Amino acid sequence: MAQNEEAPPVAAAAPKASANKLVPLILGVNVLMMGAVLFMVMRKPAAAAVPAPVSVEASAPSGHGEGAGAGAGTGPGHAPAPGPVLKLENFVIQLRGVDQDRYVRVAFDVEVTSDADKDVVQARLPQIRDSVITYFSDRTLDELRGSEGIERTKVALMKRLDEIVPNRRVHALYVTDFIIQ
Repeated sequence: MAQNEEAPPVAAAAPKASANKLVPLILGVNVLMMGAVLFMVMRKPAAAAVPAPVSVEASAPSGHGEGAGAGAGTGPGHAPAPGPVLKLENFVIQLRGVDQDRYVRVAFDVEVTSDADKDVVQARLPQIRDSVITYFSDRTLDELRGSEGIERTKVALMKRLDEIVPNRRVHALYVTDFIIQ
């Protein structure tokens, strides 16, 4: 009976020995896999960042006049110079809500492609202000919260600006003031 009691610990020790040999192997494979994943992740942004300036520079001369794009991008890492900026006054607009009155105060800067486009946009300021006011008056507090809400707002307002001032004269829209009360 004493021999039977000694046999199980020897049998149990055999799997532990093989398991102890597998642990470093598994850890080594995991480290190699993590290193490969890290290499791929670190490599993707560099590859994606290279074409962006090239495509911007390639499209910049067609949208800008001779003076605007002449010295803007001299190398692959240089972005074109910003175009003229038109400041829109603060908007104070009541948001759509059922339980209580909420207001948003927002101001924008509109970047246009040339000085001639700046004049065209200034001539359409009443339509632009009306469009901004009607957009915000149909929004709720939850739709505007956070950076995602601001990005959705900028995209929607850019679409509206493209309808009011066609031919891609508005290059960018920058939120310079944003308060919800």
